Amino acid sequence: MKTRLIFLVLLIVSISCGTNNKPVSDAQEEKIVGEVKEIVHSVFKGAEEANFDMVVETWYDSPDFVYMCNGKTYTYKETMDEMKQFLNVLLNQKCTIVDEKYAVLDNSTVLGTINTKWLMNFKDGHSVLQDPWAVQFTFKKIDNRWRVINHVESGAEKNVISSESSKGLNQVELMKLMIGYWECESVKDTTQFFNTKPYGTGLESYYKHVTKGKTVKEGKDLWGYDNRIDKYLWAEVTKGSDIEIRAIWFITNNKYEVVQYSDISNPEKASWKIEGEFKSPDMTVETTIVNNKTVKTETWIRVK
Repeated sequence: MKTRLIFLVLLIVSISCGTNNKPVSDAQEEKIVGEVKEIVHSVFKGAEEANFDMVVETWYDSPDFVYMCNGKTYTYKETMDEMKQFLNVLLNQKCTIVDEKYAVLDNSTVLGTINTKWLMNFKDGHSVLQDPWAVQFTFKKIDNRWRVINHVESGAEKNVISSESSKGLNQVELMKLMIGYWECESVKDTTQFFNTKPYGTGLESYYKHVTKGKTVKEGKDLWGYDNRIDKYLWAEVTKGSDIEIRAIWFITNNKYEVVQYSDISNPEKASWKIEGEFKSPDMTVETTIVNNKTVKTETWIRVK
């Protein structure tokens, strides 16, 4: 009797566990793949247009949701915050699908693997090429709707020059706006002086900070144009301090940005940056931003 009961229990468990794992016919598989493929292409279209709602529409708000990008993992909320921040600084991007494969694990679970390349154009004027770039989605049918419960992407990326993002700006000519002898009243009783001269396609400069007639800080800069990234690299040596290397480039004919060299691949995520704007040929206003908060604004005047 016990043997029969055990057999019956195992049979019931087997039937109940197998309900969602029944073999899928060719016709059913084709239909499922078509539905999921349409969603993937919609996500990619939203990404191309920097449309947040289109990108995340099918992502499932659950404690089990995981997004992984190049070795970093994110919860659902972290993913939403990260995606919103990324798309806010993006101008647009172009996706090229190299190939795509869909595995129907059962009638409610699909794994999509897509090999792609992306050209991303950012609002600040820089562009990034992701090539190769692999994207994988795990879809689960929940409440009769396909939802993304896991999203993984990884690959290689590098800065490139894009005609769309650079807006045809001539960085070498625009950087000549920096030439001259500049002054800035920074804090009480302190004046900054910056003397910049041309040097080949680059610039060289000497600067000092003077407080009550005494020089409290001074150093030299060398600015050089790198045509591979269409930006200037700026090496600064301050007496008594280690060298600092930054990147500087114009994003319009009168606005420019500065970030640390370590952030050159992702300037939109830089924890420290300067946003500058020429209000006139002889006046520029620079705003220093740390962790997305303005910490100071300085006005520089060309005196000669």
